[in-house]
Amino acid sequence: MHDRAFRPPVRLAGKYVELVPLERSHATALTHAARDPESQRYLIEPAGPSVAETLDLIERLLARQESGTDLPFTTRLRSDGSVVGMTRYLRMEPENDGVEIGGTYLDSRWWRSPLNTDAKLAMLRHAFDVGGAHRVALRTDLRNLRSQTAIARLGAVREGLLREHVRLRDGSYRTSVVFSILVAEWPAVRDRLAAALDRPWSGRPAT
Repeated sequence: MHDRAFRPPVRLAGKYVELVPLERSHATALTHAARDPESQRYLIEPAGPSVAETLDLIERLLARQESGTDLPFTTRLRSDGSVVGMTRYLRMEPENDGVEIGGTYLDSRWWRSPLNTDAKLAMLRHAFDVGGAHRVALRTDLRNLRSQTAIARLGAVREGLLREHVRLRDGSYRTSVVFSILVAEWPAVRDRLAAALDRPWSGRPAT
């Protein structure tokens, strides 16, 4: 894996969204995008509900970016630059040619729109075609059925469970479902996602 491909600054463009380097100045807009508690419900490290808390998250992610473990992005609409969420690469393992996509949330007004598919395609394309990854992993909370369905729809293969491996802020333990896409599977996944994005879309929020 080409480690330099996951070093800032990296900007990724899809059909409808652009993924730009996370900045402290994005805190207010990211807090607004996270205003629906459902968008944060299953995240290990949620944004908001206050700007100060989002800024604290940004500081942690930028520190990890500096150390080389994470590469965080702010998700914006290409049409007008509006901030609609956040995502990142994490658990980068150059020695194993592996990387994970996670820490993702999307303004709930844009659920059931093509934006998540568009962002994932941009990240997968960069990971496989530019970064030379062999395996891209994705994880989600076992309770988050909506996210599991969305990840499976990408074409990722469900591998299994990490049982109660993270303690959450409320003292409970999270069980994560692990999915992955291998480089041999990438062409079929790429074509499926590209076909999905070719479908007509109004460009307006689904909710």
